[in-house]
Amino acid sequence: MTKKEHVWAIMHKGVITCHPNTPLEEVVRVMADTGVHGMAVAEHDGGPLLGTISHMDVIKYWGRDLEQYTAKDVMTPNVISVSPDDRIEDAIKVMLDNHIHRVFVVKDGRAVGVVSTTDIIREMRGSKWTWYMSVDI
Repeated sequence: MTKKEHVWAIMHKGVITCHPNTPLEEVVRVMADTGVHGMAVAEHDGGPLLGTISHMDVIKYWGRDLEQYTAKDVMTPNVISVSPDDRIEDAIKVMLDNHIHRVFVVKDGRAVGVVSTTDIIREMRGSKWTWYMSVDI
């Protein structure tokens, strides 16, 4: 069993944020270039969260002119979040109850990090396991 108990111990520190008026074309570029699956939407870096944009929010706009839309048009408002001091089990419950794969970590009203299902899986794995993948080509 893992020794880490709190969200702060496994979260990614820092959050990639865009302004509500950021063109969707730029949101897509940032997601593609950085590999992030979710972005925060705020009036300014470190500002209160107004919403979040996930890959699922973005792919709904496939085939459309991305220059015609902004982050505000595609974001999901009412961000679901946890505290850095919450237990990892609490973050897991939030994700399961809301059918989401990542949750923003908020302290004093500001996003300070993100924890995802991948972060939790990596922590569950620890360092004692080795696995091999066979690929038939």
